[in-house]
Amino acid sequence: MKFCGGVRRIAILGALLFLGFSPQVRADQARSDHSLDTTSGPVRDIDYPGTLRLFVDATDLDHRLFRVRETVPVKGSQPLTLYLPKWTPGRHGESGALEFMTGLVATSGGRRVEWARDTVDVNAFHLVPPEGAKEIDVAFEMTTPTRPEQGRVVMSPEMVSLEWINLILYPAGFYAHRIMVAPSVLAPSGFTVASALEVMGDPERSASGDLVTFRPTALDDLADSPLIAGKYFQRYTLDGGPRAQVFLDVVGDYAASVDAREDQIARHKALVVQADRLFGERPFAHYDFLLTLSDRLGSIGLEHRQSSEDSGPTDYFLGWERAEAARVKLAHEYVHAWNGKHRLPADLWTPDFNTPMQDSLLWVYEGQTEYWGEVLAARSGLYSRQFALDVLAYNAASLDVQQGRAWKSLQDTTNDPIVAGRRATPWRSWRRR
Repeated sequence: MKFCGGVRRIAILGALLFLGFSPQVRADQARSDHSLDTTSGPVRDIDYPGTLRLFVDATDLDHRLFRVRETVPVKGSQPLTLYLPKWTPGRHGESGALEFMTGLVATSGGRRVEWARDTVDVNAFHLVPPEGAKEIDVAFEMTTPTRPEQGRVVMSPEMVSLEWINLILYPAGFYAHRIMVAPSVLAPSGFTVASALEVMGDPERSASGDLVTFRPTALDDLADSPLIAGKYFQRYTLDGGPRAQVFLDVVGDYAASVDAREDQIARHKALVVQADRLFGERPFAHYDFLLTLSDRLGSIGLEHRQSSEDSGPTDYFLGWERAEAARVKLAHEYVHAWNGKHRLPADLWTPDFNTPMQDSLLWVYEGQTEYWGEVLAARSGLYSRQFALDVLAYNAASLDVQQGRAWKSLQDTTNDPIVAGRRATPWRSWRRR
């Protein structure tokens, strides 16, 4: 029997271990007593001491990666566990970006601090700061998909879609709303940045390759406040009145794709009016629809407290009649500001982003939102009357052939985002997705 070199070395190593030998390990290599811990103790509702500083360089469009630099306040040599978020609000399952994380290096006072990944909870990284340390500096790269089969493409030569929740390591053991973060981003030259975050200095200026610094905010708000940046950008005011203002921020593959007619924007304004008539008070200080119109970036529809990530085809405005089905996404995510964000099912709330969520009321969180999204799309004119009737007929007809109803309850469908991770699967009707 023939062994290749790699297999031969593994076989020899296995034999040595079986006989009681152990391979030599560098003395300075991480050998933490916490490397087998799967918890870092209870999550406490107390302030984390100090403010994390987070900087993201989003300028490497050629390699499609984010470079992250982070400073974490610490107290001497007390053991520290840093988490990369695993459970993303709105995705209702494990959906972190761990597989894209590379190049992790930690230092303190210019000296290397070794880390050890937890052997069970692989999103957890254990460190022991040196004696007297006040800060740990962390650097890593977050690679991003270059093809759709690898995941959602979030960078192109014309735009960037950045989610802070995928670009931060945070200290374990504290409620996310008790950890303060001072974020900043370096956008590609000539790009304009849009986000619900409050900008330090002039909020109207474009990034133009300059550092954009945001006001310090709690980790849970930061994670819920993504940004988009693009070479071709337009902002449309949907409601600029004295109450909570609402904006439509658009980036596109080319200049003409972000230009909308007055009648098209009027229907988006009507969406805001119709939501007011339905729900009454607005549960946000201001709101930004973050709309990417691209054939290069991946599709998304994700709700946040004061914004939403929405995508559409490049001809969303240019081919208005052809893009009718894409418009409900904005209505759906906007409804979530009330249903799902302002009012959240109890077991979907977690103190941090690595505590498992439960989806038992997802049929309300998503089901009721889907219903009102269709209603508001019709009432605002984003849908034509005939298209709205067609959608209603399609939904009713779909239930007639939904064979999975014979064995799977509506309640059990709420577990599907955890079971299947919203991945494409065969036999959709029988699975009752």
